[in-house]
Amino acid sequence: MCRGLPQAPAHLLTAGAPHVTTPPPTEHHQRSDEADPVVDWDAEEEAVEAARPARQPNARRWWIFGGTAVAIMVVMAVIWGLSATVGRVHWTYTGHDLVAEDQVDVRLDLQRDPERAVTCRIEARDERNAVVGRADVEIGPAQSSPSRHVLSVRSASPPRTGYVDACWYSDEPPRR
Repeated sequence: MCRGLPQAPAHLLTAGAPHVTTPPPTEHHQRSDEADPVVDWDAEEEAVEAARPARQPNARRWWIFGGTAVAIMVVMAVIWGLSATVGRVHWTYTGHDLVAEDQVDVRLDLQRDPERAVTCRIEARDERNAVVGRADVEIGPAQSSPSRHVLSVRSASPPRTGYVDACWYSDEPPRR
């Protein structure tokens, strides 16, 4: 027996009432024998397009303005990139050789105006990557470009590597 609310005796709950085990029937929508109307989708699409506002005449102007602005920026980027590299000395580090306890030879290929002298700054570094030697070496005019060169730099302590820090034309100040 449950505590709380009083319950009626079981014979009073079932007396005189039919016992129902299924829910009452639900009403169903009567389907008519008429076929669904055929929709003309072309007419529907034309109606939607007619209701859509027409493009403003300013939209074409903005596309032309945007395309022109992008084209001008591309041209400016190309000009700026070329002006930063044309007429400069280009070098390619091709390796180094440890020739003595205090000397390293650095190999490089130079691409430049062959009629002008070039100065290259060569550095030697130790195992902690500290600079232990530096030399500015002048390379005279060459017969052709590109040209291969081997430059030496002496160091204060045993070097582990050598590399080219920068190259520039000797008659100009170094660029940074």
